[in-house]
Amino acid sequence: LIDGEPVIGRTAGTLNLERIAVADVERVEVVRGPSSSLYGSEALAGVVNVITRAPDGPFSAEGHLRYGTHAMTDLAARVAGSRGPLRAKLFVSRYGSDGYDLTPATTTPTVPAFTEYVGRSTVGYRLGDRTELELRGRLARETQTSIVEVGQTTQRYDNEANRTDWQVAPTLTVGVRPDMDLEVRLVRSRYQTQTRLTGTGDGDVLSDARYDQQYYKAEVQLQAVLSERHLLTTGAGYVRETVDADRVVGARSGGFAFVQDEWSPATWLEVVPSARLDAHSDYATRLSPKLATLVRPADGVRLRASVGSGYKAPAFRQLYLNFTNPQAGYSVFGAEEVRSGLDRLDTQGQLATLLADPASLGGAIRAERSVAVNVGGEVDLPFDVALRVNAFHNEVRDLIDTQPIARKTNGQQVFTYFNRGRVFTRGLEAEVTWRPLRTVDVALSYTHLQAKDRDVLDDLDAGRLYRRTESGRDVPLSRADYAGLRGRSSHRATARLTIREAPLGLTASFRGRYRSRYGFADRNGNAIIDTDAEYAPGFAVLDLTLTKTLHADVALQVGVENLTGHADPQYVPHLSGRTWFLGLQGQIP
Repeated sequence: LIDGEPVIGRTAGTLNLERIAVADVERVEVVRGPSSSLYGSEALAGVVNVITRAPDGPFSAEGHLRYGTHAMTDLAARVAGSRGPLRAKLFVSRYGSDGYDLTPATTTPTVPAFTEYVGRSTVGYRLGDRTELELRGRLARETQTSIVEVGQTTQRYDNEANRTDWQVAPTLTVGVRPDMDLEVRLVRSRYQTQTRLTGTGDGDVLSDARYDQQYYKAEVQLQAVLSERHLLTTGAGYVRETVDADRVVGARSGGFAFVQDEWSPATWLEVVPSARLDAHSDYATRLSPKLATLVRPADGVRLRASVGSGYKAPAFRQLYLNFTNPQAGYSVFGAEEVRSGLDRLDTQGQLATLLADPASLGGAIRAERSVAVNVGGEVDLPFDVALRVNAFHNEVRDLIDTQPIARKTNGQQVFTYFNRGRVFTRGLEAEVTWRPLRTVDVALSYTHLQAKDRDVLDDLDAGRLYRRTESGRDVPLSRADYAGLRGRSSHRATARLTIREAPLGLTASFRGRYRSRYGFADRNGNAIIDTDAEYAPGFAVLDLTLTKTLHADVALQVGVENLTGHADPQYVPHLSGRTWFLGLQGQIP
């Protein structure tokens, strides 16, 4: 979410975070555990809310400039202030790079050249003592250019991709009574992409793909102080979403209602029950309850626990996608399109082998459902040490996953989406912060995760899964051989060290990140990750930054990211090796 509203538009289910310029971000709030009781679909295991800076206080202006490796440029400016009943903010940024190529033997770059423009604005006007009208807007525009080779031919194509993402959200807040506020909000979002491959020499258009997703929401929310111990929040609304594209077509809508009570039965105890009812056009009506508690048994000790349910409706691409990558040659079909897609490939003579029973393919896929428990707390210890621990267990039904279902004559695979019956994720998060000196801050964090399919575990216990050895003998597998779901590392760790030398105006920051190996691809055909060759290797990254305050309102910054120069084009193409940057920032208070 950005300022409480969803960010639409994902590529293969992944959100590109470069669309969120950080120079205007005030803080990031993370709610752990299912939160569909307030946020509906997508909040299956948690919510990340990026909150931008509000235009409060007197006039101020600031600018940021950064230049680095691969001709990276990052420019940003912000103007904000308030006067009388009016407050306003305007933020603009430009972020670009020439891209890079980790595989020089090929024509296609690992990351193409791109330019990203982002604009955000907020205007608020007080209509009365307890009435305010606010209008928020944001716009992101990105262009990418590169040269690619398609298939196994030497024909080169110019690849041009454009993306536009905008949102407008007017909100009217009315103080009905001193203890009651009514908020009415409208949200209109649109996400558009267009990608074209044009022959470098002859100008022939190989492919011209477009995608247009639109989102509409109307919501009314009432917040009332019922007593000194109860704060009630309730509301209702309507959402409509459409997609109009070459490969995806669809529309869905639904109404919702939610209620939450923040109850403080004692000064040391808070209990927050909440529930949401969603009536969806494509799926059955869904009730999502949640119960959270906060206990403060002593000063500096906070214990938290929550249990709740979440759900995630299938995305349009998971239902209706009909896509063949012209460069790599693989195909992906949504659950509603897979049978006709396979028939078409077979008619065209492109289908070599089926990897799944055709009778089991196609048809509707169900919405994901989850029930999770989170237990943890924070403790303030002596010597400026703080400890935070959170243990979680999440049971998911009907997890939507992908699998190869056929092999094409070009050697590439055909993929589709399907429901996994029973999946669980569980683990532990821990963070320690320490200030040994007034000028030194240390932070260490660690996450352990297990994510496995219970149906696979049942097959392992029953002796139904095997691995074929080099000698040709089939060996039964055990639970110890099973890595779990793909793409999930069992161990992650982060270390941060910040040293400030105020008399010299210097601040040094060190950050190290570690990720253990994770399952990448099934290479022996038994549909699970169980051998070393099927893992992506673990890696560590170290970043260093030095900031020099030149003036009370001007600072110079120099840094190096990925100091060890780690690069792996197959598994971590987003790391281009060691990179440097130089930055300058200033402000007018």
